[in-house]
Amino acid sequence: MAKQIREKSQLAIKLKNLRKDKGVTSEEVASAIGVKSSTYRRYEIDTNPKKETYLSLAKYFGVTVDYLMGVNSDVLKLESESTYNQNEDELGKLSEIEVMFIKKLRSISGEDLLDVSEYLHNKKNIK
Repeated sequence: MAKQIREKSQLAIKLKNLRKDKGVTSEEVASAIGVKSSTYRRYEIDTNPKKETYLSLAKYFGVTVDYLMGVNSDVLKLESESTYNQNEDELGKLSEIEVMFIKKLRSISGEDLLDVSEYLHNKKNIK
């Protein structure tokens, strides 16, 4: 019997390209996001990660979860985390509700943050 060759998923292709662009090994990525190296290697072949792992991968590679999930095909490279650590003067330019929203977002778990992101993305009135 001939072995069937499966086409790699878009996620697998994206992860491999991001890893190579960053110049790291699959073992280094696995260690950074807290999974076994064999698990990460499967992500680069055909396995989809758990929701919370998408967030870890996006943060590690500096891209959006939407990009990894195929919702948005454009690579949106995020600034380093320190760019988003705004001081009180910068937060003062935001409304009270915006400040509250940012503080809440920074305090929720990865899976909950992914759920909020999905909700906002699917909300019809938000562009």
